[in-house]
Amino acid sequence: MKKILFAVVAFCMLQAGAFAQTNFEELTLEKALEKAKVGNKLVFVDTYTSWCMPCKYMANTIFPQKEMGDFLNSRFVCVKYNTEEGEGSEIMKRYGISAFPTFLILTPDGEVRHKIVGGSEATADFIKRVAEGLDEDTALGTLTRKYEAGERDVFFLAKYAKALLTIDDPKVLEIAGLLIENLNDAQRVDTTFWFVYEHPALTPVGSPNMEYLLANAARFQKSVGKERVNEKIATAFDVKLTNMITGRDRQSGLEVIDAIEKEMEAYEFPSKERLKMFAGIARAQRGGDIEKLLATCEKDIPRIEHEHLLAVFFPLSLTIKRNGNADQQARILALAKKLLAETTNDKFKFSLGQFIPYALEK
Repeated sequence: MKKILFAVVAFCMLQAGAFAQTNFEELTLEKALEKAKVGNKLVFVDTYTSWCMPCKYMANTIFPQKEMGDFLNSRFVCVKYNTEEGEGSEIMKRYGISAFPTFLILTPDGEVRHKIVGGSEATADFIKRVAEGLDEDTALGTLTRKYEAGERDVFFLAKYAKALLTIDDPKVLEIAGLLIENLNDAQRVDTTFWFVYEHPALTPVGSPNMEYLLANAARFQKSVGKERVNEKIATAFDVKLTNMITGRDRQSGLEVIDAIEKEMEAYEFPSKERLKMFAGIARAQRGGDIEKLLATCEKDIPRIEHEHLLAVFFPLSLTIKRNGNADQQARILALAKKLLAETTNDKFKFSLGQFIPYALEK
């Protein structure tokens, strides 16, 4: 009798364990769609690769959580595919997947209801992202079909643009542009549509959106808040100058730096002094004079918070190492060692510790 009772308890525990985590079934996509149709469910698809660390994190940390399993198992037929092999590679092509992990929510007919790109560090956050795919107002596939059917209401376009931003879809540039075109002057400074101006990809330095923002900064400050507007402008300048210093932007010349320096004077934000130094470094770099660039770095780099040097110091150092004379190479090495000895930023310390022997001491 005790053996029977133990067996029953063990069986129940196994059954409970089976549903305590996400139940990914070993089914072809066709079979998963058929099962979803019969069970009146949707299909949740996890597409991954063997080398993707966020994919492994989701598989080992998020999907085994009971809360995650309870949410997904009751609503979806869940399947996962390695896109490097078999059916997974075909699914990647069929649904235009180019980043990992990518999660699809499919209707039983195989149409994309929603797409999620990238994992989450917390279970609650990922549940929220999946839930957006169940909501008619935020499900990407639903919004896409409405747009293709001719929907052009500005509030709809705003929803669609926000959904596209969550997956970094380049189509957002088209939708955000159309949105701005359809807004009247009062709507353009309204908080509802501020996300267009706040996002760096939609409002970079030199774009029509940025020109409008700068020309109407006082109006935006009144509706959105002075601190938030100023921070957006500072961030845009920061990204532009950083891209110029690192070489991601090779087209912009000294006139762009002049314009940024002039515009900065009208605003107050915490990073202003650093951005002035970035402007000076970018100016010296564009001038092509290694001695001037090195002298500028020796003067300004030690005054910049190390967290902001992660992007810019390494390309600057390589420029001086490759194009400078022996004395200049020794000076940039000395500056790097000084920073290594002084930094308390773990990421910068690790990166600099790896960089010095392999790039500057050779």
